[in-house]
Amino acid sequence: KKSFEGPFKACHEVIKPRDFYRNCLYDVCMSDGAKKILCQVLEAYASTCKKHGAVVHDWRTPSGCRKQGVSSSVYV
Repeated sequence: KKSFEGPFKACHEVIKPRDFYRNCLYDVCMSDGAKKILCQVLEAYASTCKKHGAVVHDWRTPSGCRKQGVSSSVYV
């Protein structure tokens, strides 16, 4: 957040992260740090950025958020 570098860098000029950040901070704190909430907020920000034409790089790997619907189960 401090340097505004990283996967959302190109988006920060298009969609200001301030409200997303504040909402995320509140929601994560209210849910005892639930990572699921963090991932949902990052997904919403990425989606909003993309809708406004901003390039969003891989944010899932550094945040540890997996795509919804992706299972780690192995079927034989």
